[in-house]
Amino acid sequence: MAAAGETPARKSYPDGPVGGPPGLRIAVLGDFDGVHTRAWLRSSVDRGHDVHAISFYEPAEPLDGVTVHVLRPGPRGAYAARPAGGASPMLARVPRGLLRLAQALRYRRAGLARVVRAIAPDVLHAHFLVEHGFYGAAAGFHPYVVTCWGSDVLVEPERDPLSRAIAKWTIRRADLLTSNNGYMAERLVALGAPRERVELVTLGADRFFMEEVGRSVNVRPPEPSRTPCVLSTRAHEPLYNVDEIIAAFARVRAAAPGARLVVAHGGSQTAELRRAAAALGAAVEFAGFLDRASFRDALHAADVFVSVPSSDGTSVALLQAMAAGCFPIVSDLPTQRELVEDGVNGLRVPLHRQDLLAGRIERALRDSGLRRRAVELNRRIVEERGLNEREMAKMDALYRRLATGSPPLRP
Repeated sequence: MAAAGETPARKSYPDGPVGGPPGLRIAVLGDFDGVHTRAWLRSSVDRGHDVHAISFYEPAEPLDGVTVHVLRPGPRGAYAARPAGGASPMLARVPRGLLRLAQALRYRRAGLARVVRAIAPDVLHAHFLVEHGFYGAAAGFHPYVVTCWGSDVLVEPERDPLSRAIAKWTIRRADLLTSNNGYMAERLVALGAPRERVELVTLGADRFFMEEVGRSVNVRPPEPSRTPCVLSTRAHEPLYNVDEIIAAFARVRAAAPGARLVVAHGGSQTAELRRAAAALGAAVEFAGFLDRASFRDALHAADVFVSVPSSDGTSVALLQAMAAGCFPIVSDLPTQRELVEDGVNGLRVPLHRQDLLAGRIERALRDSGLRRRAVELNRRIVEERGLNEREMAKMDALYRRLATGSPPLRP
């Protein structure tokens, strides 16, 4: 980790040199065990900023080039140690809004506002509207940015009246809100965000995923003896309906006996999913967590990428799949319609319809022409709307506007 005040070395991307003006001091509040928040930090470090991560507990892995401020040193508490995507049985009965209030109080007592003042950042940036966004807003520091991810806008405010009030209260105190798609931006406006304070910034695919697309099975010449492959990479949590993918694939196997399903990632449902897949034997492979290079290899080796969550923002995994040439099948959600046109550059499927999902997978595996035509369309969409190097340059410009007192600013 970099020492306080030490500015990490600058890097260059294919889109041009990173750097230019002197770096800012940016304090970030979020879940630093999450790969996406870590990617956001890495981008700021690469752009020469002095980045400070404020975490309640010590992150599970080091944050290279980042100064970490731990509010509660020592072992993690029961709340922090809960399984990803769910609370303990006791906490599950407590309204989510009350849990957010309790957590905000814990952050306050642990000295969040004092730590922010000591860092004296040019910008304070929190991730996830109704969680760290809420805790950061209570610290009262400006300029203040909140990045919204999906369920924090689309699901959480509808859980209970207190959660909705927390979302609205946080929105009013942010100088800037970022959304990763237009539909979610409109929902933020409906919750009270001034339109001029909402910006579209998408954490998406690194240019790394655009490289070597010629290795994709959807680009290479057909190989009649090759086993068709379907890939799932979303977390093993109820939201992502991986159990439905496995159930649909069982139907697919009846029509395409040679097909196989690769299930990557992990989560609280992994053991249950393994049991559900046992009847399919070697046709289902659990690949676990994949590093970036292995993930790209898996995308190149798969004909079809399937992601059917009940709710979603702009999925980073989906953009990575599109960049790498893997054909997408996604939930028919408003956020997915912005990226996937049904029957053109992918397929959409209604929620919780395993029969229709099986049919979409069968169609995609059968129609190599559709998959091949989608490759360049999807790569163009990523280049225009979801390429990290460009999107993070946009975020960099927004940081600088806020730091210098330029709009968007809170009245």
